[in-house]
Amino acid sequence: MAENGPILIPLDGSSLAEHALVDAAWLKRVTGLPVRLIHVVEHDGSPEQRQETAELFRKYATEQAEKHGLGEPVCDVVYGNPAKEILQAAETASYVVIATHGRGGFRAMVLGSVADKVIRGSKVPVLAEPGTEAPEPPGNGRPVLVAVDGSEEAERGLAVARDLAGKAGLPVVLLRAYSVPPPAGIEFSYYPADLSATLEAAAKEYLQATAKPGERTILVQGDAATAILEIAEQENASLIVVTSTGKGFAKRLALGSTTDRVVHGTHRAVLVVPTHHD
Repeated sequence: MAENGPILIPLDGSSLAEHALVDAAWLKRVTGLPVRLIHVVEHDGSPEQRQETAELFRKYATEQAEKHGLGEPVCDVVYGNPAKEILQAAETASYVVIATHGRGGFRAMVLGSVADKVIRGSKVPVLAEPGTEAPEPPGNGRPVLVAVDGSEEAERGLAVARDLAGKAGLPVVLLRAYSVPPPAGIEFSYYPADLSATLEAAAKEYLQATAKPGERTILVQGDAATAILEIAEQENASLIVVTSTGKGFAKRLALGSTTDRVVHGTHRAVLVVPTHHD
């Protein structure tokens, strides 16, 4: 993450892609970071066409920035593969905010497949807005739900969540899901009767040791993605924070199953925090 880098917002001119601006406005208020709006055109054009496209996007982006209280953003048009260009621009950003289902508009990007690739390849946190018809930014006292699994990697996401929640004055809820792994072979075809209780005790101890004063903890036995989605509804979370292992653009064929299912299974904003990258 670039220190004091901008909040990068890709736009394709569609109303659904513009839903990302709602979350971006919240993030800007909370962090005070500058904003950069970017539009990617896949096909090159003449110098005259480039100039016309740049002027049209600058006018459009400036209007959107004013509408959403984003101040005076930097507005850029770049040429090339949308996901690759966005990821390259993200290298000097602090956050990327992107809608996951925008399409149409300038017809230069399809923010569905592009959003997936950006989330998978980004080296900085990506705030994914699911593109619902009436997006609601984080806030209004609704908690930030953070999924933790006992790993140091997940705690990087927790640190980011705590920073944003603290600046926004929002409560933090830590969620730990655990399950008994299936037997790996004949020699492990059965488990001690108290294994589930042992796992539960270890998970509970971890939550108690990790939570800070004022933070609530929830322990759930079962599938992590299902637990995150269900608890997010139960708690009316305004933001879900998960971590994802970054592997670079060429190697990221799929998100981790939990992260992928959460991003595509919720109508709430999801902040995906990469843990490391190649």
